[in-house]
Amino acid sequence: MMEVGLIRIMIDAMLTPKQYKLFKFLKAYAKQNNFMPTFDDMRKHMSLKSKSGIFNLLCYMEWKGYIKRHPAHARAIQIIKEYENE
Repeated sequence: MMEVGLIRIMIDAMLTPKQYKLFKFLKAYAKQNNFMPTFDDMRKHMSLKSKSGIFNLLCYMEWKGYIKRHPAHARAIQIIKEYENE
């Protein structure tokens, strides 16, 4: 029974394909520009029509422990965990 719980935790910690695409974009953008992209930059890269989709992706990425956001500051996203499959 404990093994099933451990597998569930591992699956929850993995990024979905959309989250992974955004995660890779954040890393590449930050490396190239020395700062994080705006919500609009992320929205365009992900081909989304609204910023709420980006907000949801970032929330789950933060919940899974890959990023840390500082809501009171613009572009304040910090990558705190590397993706296991990279």
